[in-house]
Amino acid sequence: MNPKTFLVDFMPTINKETVSQLRKKEYADELLKTYDLGEVVFCTLSECKERGIVEKPDLIICCYEVYAREIKDVIPEAVLYVAESVNSVFYRKAETEEKIEKNRKIFKEAAETLQHLREATPKEREEIRKFHALSYGELYKIIQKAFISDDEDLRKKAWDLLWGPGEKNSNIVWMRVQMMAEVWENSKGEILEKLMLMSMERHIDFGLARKIENYTDERGQEYHQYVYIDPFGNDMEFIRKLPCASKNQERFSYEALLERNEVPKNYLRVQMEANQFKEQCDEYREAECEKVRKVLEEYKKDPSKSRKELGVATHGNNKDGDSLSQGELDTLRNFLEKYKPKT
Repeated sequence: MNPKTFLVDFMPTINKETVSQLRKKEYADELLKTYDLGEVVFCTLSECKERGIVEKPDLIICCYEVYAREIKDVIPEAVLYVAESVNSVFYRKAETEEKIEKNRKIFKEAAETLQHLREATPKEREEIRKFHALSYGELYKIIQKAFISDDEDLRKKAWDLLWGPGEKNSNIVWMRVQMMAEVWENSKGEILEKLMLMSMERHIDFGLARKIENYTDERGQEYHQYVYIDPFGNDMEFIRKLPCASKNQERFSYEALLERNEVPKNYLRVQMEANQFKEQCDEYREAECEKVRKVLEEYKKDPSKSRKELGVATHGNNKDGDSLSQGELDTLRNFLEKYKPKT
């Protein structure tokens, strides 16, 4: 058996063999040479839907979630992945390495999936196709039943499906969110406290906050405390207080304490905050580094340029017409070295 893979709108149309286009082609060729995807068919979304009904590909890799949903409706039994298109990989230099790594993981897992299909019996392959043909609701019910099953192996498989390593399609990601939301809705204060602390760990892991000593208010309510950190590692004035739950505390009572301290009443939102804040910090540092880089480049071209000409603010006894001192140059270079994007 030689499995078939559809690559949907993955490769760009190459009209002229420019350096940029050749680089994209070399990247795609190397990726497909590294990972065995069986018989590969390059196609557009419309071609995928038309040919897929007849040819029944074993695996489909497309480049947009909206495409994935359309394909799922037409070819539900195929294993489906959403990767970055070649154009997307090289669209923004700062994100190229990250997207290359993302695609590497996806294509590696896809190749392993196809190898599993090659080794499977016809009956096993049919079961795999039936599994992938399940609707969102059908699959979610199966996972729910697996989690409450007495079968330890079944519970482990369900856990690995939702939270195991490897790239997940959008349905699996949303199932995670749905299940986590249901856990919150049906838990008491002590569990909610653990979930909130778990969410704040993400802020700490991203370097956005740090834990400080607990605090007890005038009512005797104890709180975990976290001080937030600015993009350059300095403590900010904002402190988040997470209430310590009492034994058998009801969810509504615990949520009221969160509201009193202006904390989102859902640990998923706290996790989303971490992702958003990290992205904002990364963008801010990148923008500041770009400003510093331009100043240093202009200075290198003409060391006689004044602060005003370089766009550098004055401080202390310095004047707009003065040139940058060696100490200031060292400070700018150290800043750039410390905070410049890794890519």
